[in-house]
Amino acid sequence: MERIIINLDTSPSERWNWLKDYKEETNSLLKYYLEDLSSAGIFETYIDTYKMLFISKHYQQEIECVAKHCDFSENQVLITNLYYDALKFVFGCTSFSVTNEDEKLHARNLDWWSENNILGKFTKIFDFKKKDEIEYSLVSWPGFIGGLSGVKPGLFSITLNAVLSNESPQFAIPITFLIRDVLEKAKTFNEAVKTLSETTIASDCLLMVVGVNKDENVVIERTPTAFSIRKADNDSLIVTNEYLSLTENKQTNDTLQITASGRHKRVKEMIRLKTPKSIEDYFDILSDENVKMIITVQQMIFNPINGEIYLKTKK
Repeated sequence: MERIIINLDTSPSERWNWLKDYKEETNSLLKYYLEDLSSAGIFETYIDTYKMLFISKHYQQEIECVAKHCDFSENQVLITNLYYDALKFVFGCTSFSVTNEDEKLHARNLDWWSENNILGKFTKIFDFKKKDEIEYSLVSWPGFIGGLSGVKPGLFSITLNAVLSNESPQFAIPITFLIRDVLEKAKTFNEAVKTLSETTIASDCLLMVVGVNKDENVVIERTPTAFSIRKADNDSLIVTNEYLSLTENKQTNDTLQITASGRHKRVKEMIRLKTPKSIEDYFDILSDENVKMIITVQQMIFNPINGEIYLKTKK
């Protein structure tokens, strides 16, 4: 898998200049996002106000840099980066973590519908470096500056799963930008969990955060303004696309929930039958016919201790 260095020592307005060599990929991805979002109408009317209130200056500069190397405006690039908050009902996702004697790994399927598998084909790993050291890494795509899946070596990893609640969306920071903020700024697992739990966000989500110590793995169930923290059961923790703790906010019979319970039960059963120990054991669970979906575009395993990423994409 191609890995690209994002130099945090350079100005935000220059960090994405490497996109000049990926213009075709960037344009294809942004065009796809914008076509999907055209029916949502979300953020478009108020994008300038939203940008001023909730997008930090350095992220605005990064968006400007992306726009320089594609055929879309700064506002269009920003809108595509708000895709999760606008259309989270097209996401699936299954994540789990198991603590055993040897190590603790964080496994995840990213399920996201796209035409012609462009999300699988154009997947990259971004290594954000400072003073030539990797601060954190994201599994992502050209043109997308936020985070859906990432790891901060020696501290923690984070993955985002979609969910729907009865609470209305908020005019607030997008969760993908908050995830990147936490990866960049949080100095401890507890600080990461606190920020991800207590910050008002634009939309619902489920966050798995896995640290390096035995008791450091949680699922944070979020609505825009509320949260509940779910901990491991018998050294394993699983999350799909349903609230299991924050149930008073649960929206029933949505598209995501139809398969969520079945995937959760299947992962739990597979872990019970055979505790995964090798990387292939984890991929076997992610690839099980009752776990992997037709729309699965990325399968990944993070090791938060050393920051290693094992990644497979849809061919």
